[in-house]
Amino acid sequence: MELLLLLPLLLAFTGLRYVPEDTALTVHRFGRYTRTLTPGLRFTVPVLDRVAHRVRLVGHQVEVPVHGEAAARAAVYYQILEPQRAGNALDDVDSLVAQRAREALSSLAASDGDGSTEAIAARLKRELNDGLAALGLRVTRCNLRQDATA
Repeated sequence: MELLLLLPLLLAFTGLRYVPEDTALTVHRFGRYTRTLTPGLRFTVPVLDRVAHRVRLVGHQVEVPVHGEAAARAAVYYQILEPQRAGNALDDVDSLVAQRAREALSSLAASDGDGSTEAIAARLKRELNDGLAALGLRVTRCNLRQDATA
């Protein structure tokens, strides 16, 4: 009898998850994304739900080669403002941002205008923020640089 009373309490306790302040967790059920846990004390369904990825919300950086210039690279720094909006994209957010940065860089290279690195970096940041805002992401800084090995 006592075991029957302790079992639901034990299951409820094993479903509790503490998510640190600068982190989000993606939860998968049967191998598929179901939701995102934001910072705080959260509950998952034991046995069914599995924490798939732990994602930092700040401090992300991706490096992207600049199309057409062998030794040029763009460094894109971003943060995740609203992890729930990113949804399933959180599982591989760095590659998503890198892909969008590559696409934006190729469209910027094709357009005419001021060719200074600061102007291109500012346009890249603006274009990325326009495209990534719907996913709850914000680009904080873009740097263009030449590698010294070239």
